[in-house]
Amino acid sequence: MAQFKKIALTGGGTGGHIYPCLALAEAILEQKPATKLFYIGHEAKLEAELLNKDELKDAQGKAYSSYIKFLGLVAYPLPRSKNPFDYLKFAWRFWDSVQKASAHLKENKIDAVFGTGGYVAAPAFAAAILNKIPYIIHNLDAHMGLANLTFVKDAAVLTLGFPDLKYLKSKVKSGKVVVSGNPISMKFSKEGIGNRERGEGKRFNILITGGSQGAESINEAIGRLLPRLSENNKINVIHVAGSKLYQEYVEKFLDGDLAKYANYKVVAYTHQMPQLCAHADIAICRSGAMTIAEMAASGVVPIFIPLPWAAHDHQTLNAKSLVDAEAALMLKQDEPDFDEHLYASIEKLVEDIERLELMQTKLALFAKPGAAGQLAKLVLKIAK
Repeated sequence: MAQFKKIALTGGGTGGHIYPCLALAEAILEQKPATKLFYIGHEAKLEAELLNKDELKDAQGKAYSSYIKFLGLVAYPLPRSKNPFDYLKFAWRFWDSVQKASAHLKENKIDAVFGTGGYVAAPAFAAAILNKIPYIIHNLDAHMGLANLTFVKDAAVLTLGFPDLKYLKSKVKSGKVVVSGNPISMKFSKEGIGNRERGEGKRFNILITGGSQGAESINEAIGRLLPRLSENNKINVIHVAGSKLYQEYVEKFLDGDLAKYANYKVVAYTHQMPQLCAHADIAICRSGAMTIAEMAASGVVPIFIPLPWAAHDHQTLNAKSLVDAEAALMLKQDEPDFDEHLYASIEKLVEDIERLELMQTKLALFAKPGAAGQLAKLVLKIAK
């Protein structure tokens, strides 16, 4: 019998599915350094890019690629059309993906699978069932995604980022449902909360991010507001515009001049989000599950702008509990006079320090710094 566990992580397409797996990997190695880790993902998506490069590092400064072996496959989303031939084609492709995932599990003698969902996780879950390997489904959002919902019945354990889905206990054969919160990298704990003291000459730091893919509507609104933001001597702004959107944004709103506004900096993409969050007071951001977890852990008061076409409007559901607790603000990007409401929301927080600090206090109640460690302990226990 092997002296060490072999665990496969899966979930992909966006950073929201990938980064919690990486956070779990850090926590697993902290508890059991000899554990062998693998990542089953789409060979042409973000997970392959991140795990085949050395730039992305954990809290100890080690590249994730140095201790997580990437196992590639090609996966396909469920067709949106009603054409039966599209479904037949999907079924054939899905079975091919399952066969590839199954080969990965057998060849590497995997003891357990942990997945965060997304269509790339579905073949890995199916392969785990075929090979009688226990698997853990972690549902990040306040709504359960299709891949997770399809395979939750046979999961050894269902873990939840939000408590609202505990009713699913009856749908899991094992009956094991754990509300763990969403795992974030130890880098957020390491960075902590930076210098946010208010005093003469101190400015509020505003972080703008649309997630790993960027957000065009947020970029456009910020671009239109730049002249007004630049005139506000109480704020500094750092804006993560997204790799695909960055160049067009810079040309359109800055005339190609990155130094056009003294209190404003824009970057395409960054792996330094823990450092940015540590020094930010306010964030303008989507309300994906990982964004919420990171802002709560860092004490950054969010102005949420949910992705309107997220499945079942789950980003609005994610944000609702924080907004109801007065720990965050929320705006809908399609509401009338959106730009005015966004600027007014910024002013509301900047001009009322007591309110901002009270919101930070309430936000801390949503932080789950021990989530990764709790999940690591659970996964290691499930692995046989």
